[in-house]
Amino acid sequence: MMTNPLSTDQLSFFRDNGYLILCGVLDPVLMAQARDSWWAAAPPELRRDDPDTWVGAFADSRWTWKYRETQDRPWLIDLLAGNATLRAAAAQLLGPALEAAERVRGIYLVFPEGDVPERPVHLHVDQHPFHLGAVGYIDDVPPNGGGFTVWPGSHKRFYPTFRTAYTFNPVDTSQEYREQSAWQEVSQQEPVGTYGRAGDVVLWHHRLGHSAGHNRSRQVRQAVLYDFKRTDLAAVQDEPTPGDMWRDWPGVQS
Repeated sequence: MMTNPLSTDQLSFFRDNGYLILCGVLDPVLMAQARDSWWAAAPPELRRDDPDTWVGAFADSRWTWKYRETQDRPWLIDLLAGNATLRAAAAQLLGPALEAAERVRGIYLVFPEGDVPERPVHLHVDQHPFHLGAVGYIDDVPPNGGGFTVWPGSHKRFYPTFRTAYTFNPVDTSQEYREQSAWQEVSQQEPVGTYGRAGDVVLWHHRLGHSAGHNRSRQVRQAVLYDFKRTDLAAVQDEPTPGDMWRDWPGVQS
């Protein structure tokens, strides 16, 4: 098994920013199989050979489609969760005791919006417990092409705003809190829309503020998502938020 694929600089970048991009790590054959799978299930009005039919699709769902029919197929698990480089990186960050993958989140698609007016991105923190998220691009994603969008460093700002270590249990849920606290502070920062080539993967901390980016390109943003978890997650997820946010991240501890 590959050991310690992340450099000291990469570990420092992840610690400071809450995300990290690894380039060219996914299998081209499995990526092609993933692309073929969702196209085979796409509504008939979406024609693979006609980009004009992609524009405006799924507008009632923020131009996104989460295709989950193949999420437990071994080949899709192997593409992302079973990728040797990614599992080694996750083990370097979290330690070797990682849960076995039974499924991935699915293939998440962001369709071109066309000429609709620009709108704010949807800043949020995921509500289910996990440690390390992975967004694997299975086709090229250009700038402003619907790439996974992050607020660098927001994981450090949001971390103490939850009562529990990994479950979604905010200290205060009032509207006043959201308007005057960390949420308002982070929302005023400039987000970073990631992009890259087929095979690139974005790793990200579970408390990082993020969003699906808006797709102003002429192609479909195609990505597979997975959540890496330590085997002790269920035992610690409801514990009070530790004072050290890197307690469970031996590879990131100072």
